[in-house]
Amino acid sequence: MTSSRDYYGILGLKEGASSKDIKKRFRKLALKYHPDRNPRDPIAEEMFKLVAEAYHVLSDQKRRHLYDHKGHAGLKERGYRGFKRTEDVLRTFSSEFFDFLGIAGTGYQRHPSRGADICFQLELSREEATNGARKSIQINIMETCPQCQGNGVRPSSTLQSCSWCGGSGTHTATSGIFTATGECPKCNGKGSLRSLSCDSCNGQGRREVKKDLQVDIPPGIQNNTRLKISREGDGGELNHDSGDLYVNIQIKSNTA
Repeated sequence: MTSSRDYYGILGLKEGASSKDIKKRFRKLALKYHPDRNPRDPIAEEMFKLVAEAYHVLSDQKRRHLYDHKGHAGLKERGYRGFKRTEDVLRTFSSEFFDFLGIAGTGYQRHPSRGADICFQLELSREEATNGARKSIQINIMETCPQCQGNGVRPSSTLQSCSWCGGSGTHTATSGIFTATGECPKCNGKGSLRSLSCDSCNGQGRREVKKDLQVDIPPGIQNNTRLKISREGDGGELNHDSGDLYVNIQIKSNTA
């Protein structure tokens, strides 16, 4: 077998290794290189993706057969591209599988996250539920700071060259013969940092505000119905997408 990527070598196994040994090695190495245990370590992140890719190929009978006979090139010819991002690994392997291995399957996010969804309980009278209504509500949400646009730094503060990457925006790390180059985790690839935190949000990039909304209740709505209002939840980090607002309908009981 010839290959540009030695999946057996990545897992530290020989060809012909049993499924049990493959899974055992994957568990050990995935625990070692998991991003939650190696924050802001590009070498560990690359190794985590490679280990996951090796397991993804060797644990599947068809993919392993193709790899054993035609190598990595054979997989590429069939359209297999492996994992480009850590999120791809976590999306491919279910959270139940990671829980079984003792690894957090959903706790890691390299990129700014989407805003959280918000739930709000709204009480209606029988008449409002039957005929429909427009109700005013007020919710507390986290919104992107308008002063710093979600960056968490004072716009007027002085720009300084990032000490991690020397202003290049990229960061390279080496472990043995393995080298990884990627976006600088300190400045997010910008090459520079501002020196002072934003006064409005204390450097958080978001702040809590009260928001007034009008909710249209359709006629004939049932008790415990949940209405979804898109993009009215918390604002995302660094201007990422907002979460959604879910309004849970509770119809008041008739009183004697």
